[in-house]
Amino acid sequence: MDELIMKLRILGRAEITLARINAQRTANRAKLYAIAIGLVLLAVVMVNVGAYQLLAEIYGNAAAAFLVAVGNGVLAGVLVFAAGQFKPGPEEQMVREIREMALAEVTADVDEIKQEFTQLGADVKRIRSGFAAFTGGGGIGAGWASLAPVVTMLIDVLKGRGK
Repeated sequence: MDELIMKLRILGRAEITLARINAQRTANRAKLYAIAIGLVLLAVVMVNVGAYQLLAEIYGNAAAAFLVAVGNGVLAGVLVFAAGQFKPGPEEQMVREIREMALAEVTADVDEIKQEFTQLGADVKRIRSGFAAFTGGGGIGAGWASLAPVVTMLIDVLKGRGK
């Protein structure tokens, strides 16, 4: 039973570690998405204020606004792509393997215990039916009660031979 408890503890720790790693990855993605959204907003501000004035003199009003928006949009796209690149690392893969191994061990132990209890139940039923047969609770013959006169008679016969 101690081995089962140890396996359950390993399984629990593996699940907690996986949850923590998953939360860290989600937080990192959220940070990069927030930065990307901030850059998109910055792109809107830049189109309306600074870049418009600078590029308007060189390319004209419409082209200047378009160039600033495209530059910030490309930068935001790079950050979104970088956020999507967070994949499970070797540490997480190792913890997943440990979890799967512990889960398989616990399942095997539970199945073994279940089989032992099933076997124990069958043994108890056989003992009960055998005991019931000898005590008159049904089964083959009438039980001990019907054998008592025969046993008494055999004892008397053996006593008579001994004399």
